[in-house]
Amino acid sequence: MHKMNRSKKPTRSWLMLVGMLLVVGLLASCSTPATQAPTPEKIIETVVVTVMVEPTAVPTEAPTPEPKVIKPGVDLDSPEYQVVMAAWEASPHGQTYDLGKGPNTYCSRCHSPQNWDPASAPDAAPNCVTCKFATDPELRIATTMDFVPEEDWMGIGCETCHATEDGRVLAEVSWLNVITMEHEPVGIPNELCGKCHVDSQGVKATGGRGVTHAVTLGGSAHLNWAGALPQDHRPSYCSDCHDPHSLAPKQCIDCHEEVLTLETHMKGTQEAHAALDCLACHDASGMDVAPFPPETEDARWTTVVTETSRSGAVTTSYAKSPV
Repeated sequence: MHKMNRSKKPTRSWLMLVGMLLVVGLLASCSTPATQAPTPEKIIETVVVTVMVEPTAVPTEAPTPEPKVIKPGVDLDSPEYQVVMAAWEASPHGQTYDLGKGPNTYCSRCHSPQNWDPASAPDAAPNCVTCKFATDPELRIATTMDFVPEEDWMGIGCETCHATEDGRVLAEVSWLNVITMEHEPVGIPNELCGKCHVDSQGVKATGGRGVTHAVTLGGSAHLNWAGALPQDHRPSYCSDCHDPHSLAPKQCIDCHEEVLTLETHMKGTQEAHAALDCLACHDASGMDVAPFPPETEDARWTTVVTETSRSGAVTTSYAKSPV
């Protein structure tokens, strides 16, 4: 018996069959594209986030402050203010408290505006106002107004005619309205003076203040005084003739200075007239002429006015001139 040969090589036909199958598979893989699973679309969600960012401050230069306007006036601690106060204290405006001049809440409308009570009014006679007449031993008391003691009396101070600012009394005049306690502007100084100095006779409930000041400004400088027209120095304001603080009136030579050297005027040429006041000759009112000061060796002759007030007091006034 023959033995089987286990190492016998495969036949040629078998190898050819295997080769053909390989070729067919290779061709199939090239002609048919491999299918791929579809890629799912990506959904992109856009999230808008709003972020509040504080604006960055751009550094800028600080604005230059406008210079403070300093209004004309007088410092309360200045020597000039002390001079003004000295003149005011010696003036009628600085000495308004008098038992015979209405120390009450009615007459104070002008004598001491900050003590005035608008509800006050004159009472029936004989106690029409709270006052002490020259012939009265005691003070008369009116029931329609209050008495004001001297320690409470405000008088006519700087604040009556001037506003104050930063420790200074302003030079500009203004009227203190004591009802609103605010200063009201005035057009001209005459308007300020006219708050009290008006043409009225007697004290009336309608507002008369018991003063007479019949001087026509802009006209004759000597109306109710002396002189002849034409005038070269006619006043426009009350302060043209009256110092606003001392209230001293101007004297003749303040406007007629030339008479002291004028060759045609007796005042400047004759020594005998050096001690004679101007009004001793230049007067048209019929006033008396007498020496002043009375009963002195160096008395100067001048005009004299004797008046009787409403209270019955008799006063004698001398026209005092410096030359």
